[in-house]
Amino acid sequence: MKINTLVIKQAGAFFLTILILTCMHSEKIFSQDRRQNPPTDRRPPQQQPSVRPSPNHHQTPVQRPPAQRPPQQRPPVQQPPQNRPTQNRPPQQRRTQQRPPQQRPPQNRPPANRPPNHHQRPPVNHRPPGWGNNRPAYTRPPHIFRGRRYYSYHHYYYHPYRPFVFGPMWHPIGFFTRTLAAAEFIITFNSIQYHCADGVYYVPDNGGYQVVAPPLGAIISGLPNGYATINVGGIDYFYYGGTFYIATPDGYQIVQAPPGAIVYNLPDGCQQIQAGNNITYLMYNNAYFQPIEYNGQNAYEVVEIE
Repeated sequence: MKINTLVIKQAGAFFLTILILTCMHSEKIFSQDRRQNPPTDRRPPQQQPSVRPSPNHHQTPVQRPPAQRPPQQRPPVQQPPQNRPTQNRPPQQRRTQQRPPQQRPPQNRPPANRPPNHHQRPPVNHRPPGWGNNRPAYTRPPHIFRGRRYYSYHHYYYHPYRPFVFGPMWHPIGFFTRTLAAAEFIITFNSIQYHCADGVYYVPDNGGYQVVAPPLGAIISGLPNGYATINVGGIDYFYYGGTFYIATPDGYQIVQAPPGAIVYNLPDGCQQIQAGNNITYLMYNNAYFQPIEYNGQNAYEVVEIE
């Protein structure tokens, strides 16, 4: 029994050894065959998702061959002949109408009174009408305001208006008094009686006397004390209290303020006239005075207005 068991073990070990060697030999052969013929990976092809063309995608049009259709022959339509009579129209000639010339009667139109154009350039070396050659012409352009021209020899120089008192017995226009101390003389001009005292002119009013503007054109026998002599255009003028006089054979005549005259004092009662931006004239007895600077002093020049 012991011998059989040993034989069986040896036989089993022999067969196990042969089996192991066989497996190793098979693995060696399989590996060589894999090297010579590598296996290919057979995978099913992947389907790519279909891409839809965008509406803005321009697709190339498919050119299809033109379809050849058999020509269709239609029978001609026969219309009945129309027998219209021929019209013999005369040639048209243009009518030329020759109108006789119209003779209009002459129209006598009155001359148009057009207003003066104040926007024209003022003349150079302007001399107002009535001036003689002894009066110097204006060389400065005038100040224009509301269609009126204000001529002066000197440029405008503003300084405050300060009324000047010409004497203890002098009073401005509009002053009223019950009695007069003494009158130098009494004149009658244009049916009005004037009492003159110290260059002031009074008229009777409401039981008293009221100061009025000197009457232009009246002649007095003497000048008030303190007058000033001013030469304008070769003529001597006498100035006192805002009034100008000239010498005549019968005395001294009250005259309008001559344009171009320069005075240093104006009386109380002057009216300030605005004539544009930063331009103020002083009016006294219908005469316009422009503030100026003359010989380093504040003065006034009588302006010419047109």
